[in-house]
Amino acid sequence: MSENPLVVVGNPVPAEMVVAQRFSALSKLFQLKPKALELVSKSTQQTGAVPGTFRVVSTNEKFDTLRAVMLYAPIEQREKYTKGKFSAENKLCFSLDNVQPHHKAKNPPAMYCASCPDGEINWTKKDGWFDQKKKGLTGEALAAYLPPCRKYWHLFLAARDTLVLYYFNCKGTSVKPFEAAMQEVAELFMKMNQNILNVNKAKAEKGEPLLPVPTDPNDLIWQISFTMFTWQKNGGVFMLGMKDFKVMADEDKATFSKILSDYAARRAAGAIQSQEAAEQEAADAAVSEPAGAPSAPSAASAVAEKNKKIQI
Repeated sequence: MSENPLVVVGNPVPAEMVVAQRFSALSKLFQLKPKALELVSKSTQQTGAVPGTFRVVSTNEKFDTLRAVMLYAPIEQREKYTKGKFSAENKLCFSLDNVQPHHKAKNPPAMYCASCPDGEINWTKKDGWFDQKKKGLTGEALAAYLPPCRKYWHLFLAARDTLVLYYFNCKGTSVKPFEAAMQEVAELFMKMNQNILNVNKAKAEKGEPLLPVPTDPNDLIWQISFTMFTWQKNGGVFMLGMKDFKVMADEDKATFSKILSDYAARRAAGAIQSQEAAEQEAADAAVSEPAGAPSAPSAASAVAEKNKKIQI
């Protein structure tokens, strides 16, 4: 008889089950998690956070600027909070794809983001933000007509020098300058694509194998480096700035190509926390119900229940 009361004699566990369980446990233990990076706002109350800097949330490491590379094309997402309250418990609705509310959103007003009365409709509807601006409304009075649910861009980054991976959300007043900066990237895409076509023309004349022609932003975006910085307009809020977009040399492209390959392999093996998983983890924490919360279903929760059954 075994001296260990936890060991059941006579029912040996299959060896393959032990190996699978051990692999699963170790995969979670040694899972690589890209660090969350944020632009620290003027109104921050976080201890040690310096407004106008980039801060690694888990370590409080700070950067005034960061030379980076986007490993994947930005992803458009959105979120809605109780007005003026930006804590996890006040996160009323969110979407990780800007198509439909996440199934764990507390109070989704609509089945799809495009038809949500709290979303983009608020910009152009009758007596909406644009109409009020034309009437001369400014400041806080005009701000009252902003969509309660605002879009933002999620970026998966790698530091150009250290190769450290980061998740970064471009929100609020940073959205418009970010989208303008992406026009520079679009112009680089055109030049890079044309260069490949020119090379292929020469290869075709020599009977050599052709280079693959890019068909998606993700085919090229990881080959471009840029500098992230912060700036203010007339002493207002800090916003994201991006400059010095440059196509990397072949040697550096090879380095980042290996990073992408390693990421894909780790993700397939469950040894890295993907962007989707990280957002899900944050969302789960944000939408956890407080103790004693009423369990009676509402119209909004009914919408959430329907969203669970929708496959995009």
